[in-house]
Amino acid sequence: MTTENMWLSAQDGEKIYWAKRCSDPVGVMYEIGEHLDLAWRLKACFSVSPERLLDVGPGPMGTGLLWLFPDARVKVGIDTIPRMTVATGNRYADQLVRAITADSQYIRGSGENLPCEDGTFDAVVCNNVLDHVAHPEKVLSELCRVVRPGGYLGLGLDTNSCLGYLLRKIDRAMRPSLNTYRLHPTDFIIGDIEKFLCAQKFTIRSSNSASFLGRLVGRRRIQFWVAVKNETA
Repeated sequence: MTTENMWLSAQDGEKIYWAKRCSDPVGVMYEIGEHLDLAWRLKACFSVSPERLLDVGPGPMGTGLLWLFPDARVKVGIDTIPRMTVATGNRYADQLVRAITADSQYIRGSGENLPCEDGTFDAVVCNNVLDHVAHPEKVLSELCRVVRPGGYLGLGLDTNSCLGYLLRKIDRAMRPSLNTYRLHPTDFIIGDIEKFLCAQKFTIRSSNSASFLGRLVGRRRIQFWVAVKNETA
């Protein structure tokens, strides 16, 4: 199966996943609070709220990390899946989603081709997305493009040690229909993101980096990065 076909299959799985989330108050609260480590790291970089915030891949609830800066003048979420209505029967969960999405814009679009001008946003977030896409390097390039010089990019995704990547590659070839592989068509090795950001003239300000041994043989782990776009980029 090609990467493109794997991504299309993953999209079907994502729609089923999100339909369940949007009807379950616990699922809603989990998604809103997912990966608070990245939220803390990004928020610490701003003494005042950014004016323009973009979340690429917030999910069809439309929340993502758009709640992080409520005073941002422009808040935009872009996702490939159509917006879904949240109706859990729990007024606290439902009202919270409505409050977060009331003053933000949701656009159905692709991370490989963001409908935004260069340097549009003060802060760009892409959390738990890059290993779900068919062309992660293109998405990363687009994320970097739309951050203004001096602005920040926050990323979060699962990464593998060198040994873990090799074992996962072998297992993926043997069991390609396994749900975890269907939903994650791309795998990353620890260090891939750092190299890409440096090549794009970003300086990493915060991350939960792995040890040398962890990079070689450690377990699969979620990593977070907050990087600033150099003024001369």
